[in-house]
Amino acid sequence: MDSSASNVRLVQLESVLNLLEESAERVKMSLIMPRILENPKTLRRILKGTEYEKIIPEIDIFMWKLNSAKGEHIITFDHNTMKVIDFFHSNYNVYKLFPELIRNLTPGEQKILISFQILLDIAQQHLHRTSKSELSKERKLHAMYQKNEDIKSKISVLKAKLTTQRVKMRWKTCAKSVYLQKIEDDLANKKWQNNVRIQNEIEKCSRTMHRNHKISLDKQKELQEELEKARAAYQKLTNINLEEERDARAEKNKLLIQLQGLLKKYDSSMGERMRENLQLQDEFLEAKKNLDDFMVLYRQEENIYKNIVLKREEEERRLQQHRLVIFMMNRAAKTIQKYWRKWRKEQRKKNKRQKKGKKKGGN
Repeated sequence: MDSSASNVRLVQLESVLNLLEESAERVKMSLIMPRILENPKTLRRILKGTEYEKIIPEIDIFMWKLNSAKGEHIITFDHNTMKVIDFFHSNYNVYKLFPELIRNLTPGEQKILISFQILLDIAQQHLHRTSKSELSKERKLHAMYQKNEDIKSKISVLKAKLTTQRVKMRWKTCAKSVYLQKIEDDLANKKWQNNVRIQNEIEKCSRTMHRNHKISLDKQKELQEELEKARAAYQKLTNINLEEERDARAEKNKLLIQLQGLLKKYDSSMGERMRENLQLQDEFLEAKKNLDDFMVLYRQEENIYKNIVLKREEEERRLQQHRLVIFMMNRAAKTIQKYWRKWRKEQRKKNKRQKKGKKKGGN
């Protein structure tokens, strides 16, 4: 049962990540699309002989309409133009055929790409968590995605109907355009609401990270206390060993004095003094062996201390990187909101200009 749930979660994670990656690629295509459509002849030449050449007839129609506009390079968003734009959005990998346009993006457009990449990295970091709360968030995001897809399908049907009615009854164009614009505004509003929900989820994740940070600090404090205890025990053991070493040195000096006395009496009791001398040498070797054992223990304790210091430094570096990720997340969210408001404002201005142009054309 756990394995099945895990497989379902992996499939959902891959679906969401693929959607984000596809959105980032479509953003690249959208940024260079105006420059591509400014020169249809070059576009036709590059696409010829590739897997995307099936759109060339629509591009030819687009070029014919552009040439028939008496030299005015104004792109009209009729059915054919929308078909060309939808083709490029569906086949967003076309941008790879125009590397010079990608390299020559403006600083603002490059910031948008960087923001999408940061958002994708953040999503990859959070989506691979295995907790139940993260799984619940994934389900909510998937539901939002399904809702957006349903709305997009409805809009596609409405656009198709609107295009057919525009050919048959030209006088209904204005009313249908207003209706379509209202639906697009509703979609934009729902997208904004979804972005707000995503931002709220990000803030919840941030609070969770703050709690984890606090727990980490408490653990660090506990390790610091253990380190102080170990250091005190090490110092105590060192003092004891130094005292034993002084005693051993004093004992050695005492034995040396006794050895000198024994040498003076060597002629009278050579055999007995030789046995005592050998015994003293054995005791000296034993003391030296004890000293060597102590040095081994001393080096082990020193290695333990060095390992604790290295772990402390690694923990500090990890916390620094953690704070940097939080800062980048907050900044990316603010940047996305800023460009979203700017895009909405430009869309409203653009829609107003289109409405005025259509009213003049109808008159």
